Amino acid sequence: MEGMGDAMRTRSKDEDLKDRTPVLVIGGGPVGLVVSGLLAQRGIRNCVVERRREAQCAPAAHVLRKRPMEILDRLGVGEAVRRARSPLPLDFITWVTTLDGKEIGRLDLRPVDPETGVRGPEPWTNCAQNVLEPILLRHVETLPEARILRGAEWLGLDQGDDCVTARIRLEEGTESFVEASWVVAADGAGSPTRRRLGIPMEGPGPLARFAMIHFEADLTPWIRDRPGPILWIMNPESPGTLIVHDPGASHVFMMPMQGTRDGDGERAEREAIPARLAAALGVPVTPRILSIDEWSPHVQVAERYREGRVFLVGDAAHRFPPTGGLGLNTGIQEAADLVDRLAGVVSGTAPETLLDGYESTCRPVARANAHESFENMKRLGEITGVIGAPPDLKSLEERLSSFSREEAQRLARAIEAQRSHFLSDGLVPGDSASPSR
Repeated sequence: MEGMGDAMRTRSKDEDLKDRTPVLVIGGGPVGLVVSGLLAQRGIRNCVVERRREAQCAPAAHVLRKRPMEILDRLGVGEAVRRARSPLPLDFITWVTTLDGKEIGRLDLRPVDPETGVRGPEPWTNCAQNVLEPILLRHVETLPEARILRGAEWLGLDQGDDCVTARIRLEEGTESFVEASWVVAADGAGSPTRRRLGIPMEGPGPLARFAMIHFEADLTPWIRDRPGPILWIMNPESPGTLIVHDPGASHVFMMPMQGTRDGDGERAEREAIPARLAAALGVPVTPRILSIDEWSPHVQVAERYREGRVFLVGDAAHRFPPTGGLGLNTGIQEAADLVDRLAGVVSGTAPETLLDGYESTCRPVARANAHESFENMKRLGEITGVIGAPPDLKSLEERLSSFSREEAQRLARAIEAQRSHFLSDGLVPGDSASPSR
């Protein structure tokens, strides 16, 4: 036995990859890791290929709703996620002129007990992706049936009658092949797998350009009187959405970008970002910008979720605007549905026809959630419609101060109309809107 252990320790990564694996997962973000972890939990060997060497650094998605948290509980990481969540619960949404400026309106999202009238705690978990992903990674790496290859890039695949052969470039630069019975593509909105398979996206996009600015600053003195982690900043000189992940340190500002990507114009716009961020905050701090990422909202769902032995899941299958926070939640639910089907087929307890139900169950849900996200995005314009388009901060403040009673009531109704934007859990697989298995 001792000699066998020595042989196993000297076995190369390339030799390991030559062993056929039941499931290959392309992409090691949260959805890919949930797929891997749930498969391993069911005793299904799998291999995850992730080109990034490190976990997600910027906060990105941060709202985990009831059903996805139940899935994370099932995986065994739910309590760790709750312990690591942001200190700010998702209980208030606030509209302001600047962080230190006039408050325009506020939504209290805490549920009301119908019997007592008392507001309870918020029903969701506020845990950003850069916190969630390492928790998932640490857990999945402990599962003997899961293997994670970080710094490895998927280069292509060939499908046969009973398997898929994928070509992989490993971290050290060598290439190898992985044989798998099934492949799950969880490689994000730009999904190289989806493009290589020739699966088109249906729906409009890109709809606009935004910059996601992740920055450090101690905003505690101003957050103290602005409860809740999301503030819509209406300053005409620098509008955007401020998401406070840690009041004393970590924040994201989502800023609309007006110019086109034409070299000098784009460069000038990016150079103006620090000044625009300072104008939006309007407080005496010097933010330390950690990263700037450009993105564009899309309202798109893949034409199909399967090509032979390859399945799309998460952002590889759909791209939603972030309004409503439904993208990651939909992806986690798809992961659980697909794993239940794959585990049955791989273990031999269910026929392969069970896999046909994945698309018919999950794709209609994604289409409905894409539509809801888009409607949420459009509904936000109702607030601007009441306020109008003041040219600068001073004009905005004067406009708000001169509101008539009727205008104030219209503004309050427009803000109240956003409630469904933040309270909806979206559809889940098995809802009446989608076919049952």
